[in-house]
Amino acid sequence: MGKKWGRYKAGGRSQPVSCVYCGRLVPRIKAVSVRKGFRVDPRIPGIDRRRVFMPSFKGYACISCAKHRGLI
Repeated sequence: MGKKWGRYKAGGRSQPVSCVYCGRLVPRIKAVSVRKGFRVDPRIPGIDRRRVFMPSFKGYACISCAKHRGLI
């Protein structure tokens, strides 16, 4: 993933979201989207990935946490 310099638009105030790692409030346009959830190993016999419910949710990470974890 590269830097998204053209992402900022002129306009009003964006909604603040909290970082899933540190809890810091950051504007939504500056945050990096993260998908967290549970993964099933496809090599396990007897498990069909299409029938197993794998819960996941979309969260947001602040710039410093995303850089620390190698997301950007």
